[in-house]
Amino acid sequence: MIRISIARQSPLWPAYGPLIRRAVKSAHRLAKGPAGEVSILLADDTFIKDLNKTWRGKNKATNVLSFPQDTPGILGDIVLAQETIAREAKAQRKSFAAHLTHLVIHGYLHLIGYDHENKADARKMEDLEIKILTSLKIKNPYI
Repeated sequence: MIRISIARQSPLWPAYGPLIRRAVKSAHRLAKGPAGEVSILLADDTFIKDLNKTWRGKNKATNVLSFPQDTPGILGDIVLAQETIAREAKAQRKSFAAHLTHLVIHGYLHLIGYDHENKADARKMEDLEIKILTSLKIKNPYI
């Protein structure tokens, strides 16, 4: 079982709760993730830039950050940046909803141990993302 909590740091975010919950639940089911809780924070670029600088040493905004936890029953936290996601969606000619769904899935997979530090791991993670997105009727974002 997966428990999902969603909070908004930024008023830029409209009501995307149902979309986010659906993405996490689909990723959880198809990735056969462990039971636990996922917390999602809907943030702005300034907030995520500070997190990215503090935790990754990168002084720039990013689209999504994942923070896996070692606490039993808690998978971790996902933080999403509205402005970056909107810019990327526009540049890639995707809907905001499709891009957000992809990034929620990507963030969730990081929480359960997937990574893309080498080609083999990246391919494995991308293949699973594509499978989950396809189940949600969203096109392959890597084409």
